[in-house]
Amino acid sequence: MTEKEKRIPGNPKKVGILVGWEDTFPGAFIKRVNEKGDGKVVAEMAKVHAPKMGEHPGYDVLVDRISHEIEIYKPYLKNAVVNGSYVINDPFWWISDDKFFDNSMIERLGVAVPKTVVLPPVQANPSTRPESHRNLMLTQWKEIFDYIKFPAFLKPYDGGGWKNVYKVNSPEEFFHYYHQTGRLIMVLQEFIDFDLYIRCITVGKDNIMPIKYDPKNRCYVVDHNFMSAELGAKVVRDARVINHALGYDMNSVEFAVRDGIPYAIDFMNPAPDMDYWSITPHYFEWVVEAMSDFVIKVANEDRKMAEHYPWAKMMKGLMTPVPDVTTEELQAATAKAKATKPAEKAEAKEPALAGKASGGKKTNGKKK
Repeated sequence: MTEKEKRIPGNPKKVGILVGWEDTFPGAFIKRVNEKGDGKVVAEMAKVHAPKMGEHPGYDVLVDRISHEIEIYKPYLKNAVVNGSYVINDPFWWISDDKFFDNSMIERLGVAVPKTVVLPPVQANPSTRPESHRNLMLTQWKEIFDYIKFPAFLKPYDGGGWKNVYKVNSPEEFFHYYHQTGRLIMVLQEFIDFDLYIRCITVGKDNIMPIKYDPKNRCYVVDHNFMSAELGAKVVRDARVINHALGYDMNSVEFAVRDGIPYAIDFMNPAPDMDYWSITPHYFEWVVEAMSDFVIKVANEDRKMAEHYPWAKMMKGLMTPVPDVTTEELQAATAKAKATKPAEKAEAKEPALAGKASGGKKTNGKKK
């Protein structure tokens, strides 16, 4: 569908969903949108061909459930945003996001988070040289362990789905698993010995469904009276803060409650679990209803995104255009370049490298 065709009066707004192997949510979501859209908003499995530069994808709204695993969808979705589609979630931010940054930012916004340290990779990028690591200092393991304490969690700084996540109870256990992580960037995070664990499914930033969760058995528990009104208000408020800060319209936010304080444990989940058999039939019905209502609202409002990006402002004429280079400026720059003397070759010195500690040989934790 071209941009011109999309704007023909009477044409329904189109919603496309990109999915992976999940087979319960997509069909139910599409059916619900088509039932509630009243012919004005329709949904289908998104059809992706080889995207042409500047081509509108034919969808007013795209729901992304799988671009973190199917790489071709990333440029497709960013191109869709440039050409006027609303994408859930923002593909530019999703690619940039990571758990270490999120924790640092969210703490400054008043949300409790566990102490976290980001670690250098065990193996160096094979395309680099020893000199490439000259900024990395030797890792002070004792200082890190004293700060985080054990037990702790070792996990990728940008991962998900419980992949490469280890609970470690000692320095020996830490190094055992750390040395198996290869080139992954890992974080070591404080373990919150919780009294209660809550996973919130969130839609449209503000629609929050707190659910009792059992992380040991990785299952949801249907219980409508598992926390006080005061704790519930705090959890919902913190989940909203997180979503507005990160810009996610579809997310899950996990809290470990210790001594009445909810600590945000995991909240970078732009393609959260929405499977019927996982979240239980009760919460599955809620999420299908919430997601269908939200995308219909977005489509009917002809909502756009990325307004805050400089390129979007430039395209809409909201920023002062970059002026043309004058002849005088060009002549002055040319004269300056001609007058510049060649730099003398600096004396090469062998740098002290930390990469040898974290990127080459494995350490046993005794050397610093």
